[in-house]
Amino acid sequence: MEMRAVEDIAIGQDLTPPLPPLAVVLNDSALSSHCSACFSTLPPHPFFPTTRQNPSHVPKSTPTPLYCSPRCSSLDSPLHFSSGEPYLLSLFLQSPPPTWDNSSDLRLSLRLLYVFREHLKECSVLPSFSGSTTSERKLLLGGKKDYPFQQNQNLAGPDDHVENKEEQRENMKSCCHNDIVMERIAGLMTNRERLIFGENRKDQFQGSYEEENPNENRENREGSCESTENVLEKIREGTELMAKVRRMCLDEDGNLEQQEEFVVEEMVLCLVLTNAVEVQDKSGCSAGIAVYGTAFSWINHSCSPNACYRFSLGMENNEQLRLRIVSAAKVLDSGNGNCLMMEGDFQHPFSARSIKAVNKGEEVTIAYTDLLQPKEMRQAELWLKYRFSCHCQRCIAVPKTYVDYALQALSATNSDSPKSTINEIEKLKQSFDDAINDYLSLGNPKSCCMKLENLLSHGHLLDELLEPKEAKSPPILKMHPFHHLLLDAYTTLASAYKVQASDLLALTYEAGSQKLEAFNTYKTSAAYSLLLAGAVHHLFMFESALVASVANFWISAGESLLSLARSSLWDSFLNPRLNYIEFSSFLTQKCNWCCLADTPAPNLMQLEEIKRQISNCIANKTSQVWSMLASESSFLRLIQNPIDFSWLASAETSTDLQLHVAEPAVDKGCFPLKAGTCNDQVGMNLILLAIHCLRYGRLLSTICFGLSAEMNYYTTR
Repeated sequence: MEMRAVEDIAIGQDLTPPLPPLAVVLNDSALSSHCSACFSTLPPHPFFPTTRQNPSHVPKSTPTPLYCSPRCSSLDSPLHFSSGEPYLLSLFLQSPPPTWDNSSDLRLSLRLLYVFREHLKECSVLPSFSGSTTSERKLLLGGKKDYPFQQNQNLAGPDDHVENKEEQRENMKSCCHNDIVMERIAGLMTNRERLIFGENRKDQFQGSYEEENPNENRENREGSCESTENVLEKIREGTELMAKVRRMCLDEDGNLEQQEEFVVEEMVLCLVLTNAVEVQDKSGCSAGIAVYGTAFSWINHSCSPNACYRFSLGMENNEQLRLRIVSAAKVLDSGNGNCLMMEGDFQHPFSARSIKAVNKGEEVTIAYTDLLQPKEMRQAELWLKYRFSCHCQRCIAVPKTYVDYALQALSATNSDSPKSTINEIEKLKQSFDDAINDYLSLGNPKSCCMKLENLLSHGHLLDELLEPKEAKSPPILKMHPFHHLLLDAYTTLASAYKVQASDLLALTYEAGSQKLEAFNTYKTSAAYSLLLAGAVHHLFMFESALVASVANFWISAGESLLSLARSSLWDSFLNPRLNYIEFSSFLTQKCNWCCLADTPAPNLMQLEEIKRQISNCIANKTSQVWSMLASESSFLRLIQNPIDFSWLASAETSTDLQLHVAEPAVDKGCFPLKAGTCNDQVGMNLILLAIHCLRYGRLLSTICFGLSAEMNYYTTR
């Protein structure tokens, strides 16, 4: 399916009114910290389910949903108990299945099963039934009995069910309406055949793909093929658990003998695996997953999309909005239960919004994956999750688009040098992953920062124990600053340095050297936030679909710079009166060099001019403070300006990169961090730069999320 615009739509316009989900659940890890209805952080004394039940076979230690208010409890708790979630959680508690480390997909599937069953009961033209019956299966499958789940067969693909493949194609052409609906429930594709029959991606890519990319890492291609059996086993275990739970709800024997009884559960679980989206809380952390109706799920993917989507904290008062996109192929109708809509007030409404101008009749697309990944990684992820290969304009471009080239460019000194071997690339990637793991898994930000700094500056880890006497080569820019590994490193370093500074300040003693070290790590954190925003903004100038990412990075950089400028640590170097400046005055000031102001979302022509002016202005203001921000990092000192990368072009054509970037010039207003040399002007410049970053990020956010962007939180497919 695909959705197309019914009229010409300008940039930054809503495409849909807020639409509620079919079902939504919290992640297991968030059950004790977030409201199970609205996903907000729980108050100190949360509310329990309003319809308190004590089902048999459910241990008292089974997790119980918690809520932020009685209203949220009344909305969610009946569905929690009716769907059989307590039984599933108890089974996970007693004996976690090997292939499932989180029950959220299964709990969401149980909720959808209940919603679909209740919807069918309300349809007067359909018979009433309960439980997992043959009638229910036929209705959910579109009136045609499908093949039951087979554990050790059908791995070669769905075509093996028909000996004559030409006969199968003819059958598909002449199939009745109900046959078309077979792989859909409520209009949503289950993707069941590709998921459980093990369509082999390796065969699909073995030919032309390998010829075009002989040196690319084959693990991205073959890894998905090897994971097919894992997906198959995961679906098998999941459907067995769901069927057992439904029998327990009916007080029947939980033992299962006939695999034919798994078909309904199998279909709905495949639907969830294909259509579920990740819902994040206000802080950007993953909180749960949801499945939405056809107005959202029929919007196809593109790596250069013209729309984005958002999920609000509650139902917005946008009744005047109408649906401005429609299905391109109206082969389904409400008579077969495909227009299932939730009734009443519910949380997490979805809205789509244009991030590019869309012409009447043009297909509307969104991104299912991270657009800051190179092509091969995007393709591998899309196949692993959704079993399709993207053929958008960005993916089929020959040669690669500039953005995809930059995301994989390993050499900043010689773009024509031979490509590194697969082993070298994998070794480098593993080194980055190990360093980041020190922070995320081991809780050691200092070790993470040291390893990443060495990787960024030298292209490898330096072993101080093995090479204590050997002279080390001076730092040079080994990798392209836009490489996707470096973007991940910038993100990690910005966070790790900030945590490291907080840890230093949390120590019981507060020596002057301790404060100085904390201050240095804070400013290095801010520097990496600014570099991340600048690097992604550079890519955004070539691919406008990155607008949501760059908006968030500008806001993060602005917040980091503003926190640094207002930190009490400045008291050690500056006149304390800087901390008492009325910052609201900065928010209302107009810049003499750019047109940045609190204006509504601009049109396309205005946006291009604003982008040019504001990037030049931010680059100019950055040059006044960058030397100070970058002074403690050997890698950051290689970056002349993290916003204006014109210096990189000359560096790439030079035989000696160090002459261009190793010692950035100290512009007027730049002060290397030394006690006594920092003054009020440095702090003022930081504040002005921070305000520009914040206001620019806010402006770009209005394109993606509207003027009420601060009231929204976002999801990733």
